[in-house]
Amino acid sequence: MKKIAFLAVLLPVLVILTLPSWSYGRRGDRSEDNHEHTSRHSSWGAPDSEERRVNPVPADAASLEQGGKLYRTYCAACHGETGRGDGPASANLTPRPANLAHEAGHERDGEVAWKIANGRPPMPAWKNVLTETQIWHVVNYLKSIGTRDDRGRHR
Repeated sequence: MKKIAFLAVLLPVLVILTLPSWSYGRRGDRSEDNHEHTSRHSSWGAPDSEERRVNPVPADAASLEQGGKLYRTYCAACHGETGRGDGPASANLTPRPANLAHEAGHERDGEVAWKIANGRPPMPAWKNVLTETQIWHVVNYLKSIGTRDDRGRHR
């Protein structure tokens, strides 16, 4: 149990420290609000079989709470507290982290889960860190923040 707690603290720190080395390419002329879009807007899409996967975890209060905790631990450094791609580590990343508050509402659950599990530079793959159930909790959480307005209120 102590090993898991240690890894839960150590891994996010290591990810944040190594993020600049994962960046590739030039930032170019991207503005702060011009985040890279996902599969329907770029080449990063899940395989059809993965995109069609159905989320086996109900999006109930317990799942959203667990997903929120996992998101804050593993994702917020890059994607920001509200999922808008504006986390403290985002400034050094190319491509910029996605605006998940927007993107999650436009993608199927299976596609979001596949992207979390497999990543792509500079985003790490989380499938060897998070269980499949934990990934689905994060998907549920992302879907819930995608239904909030700019003030964090549900629409």
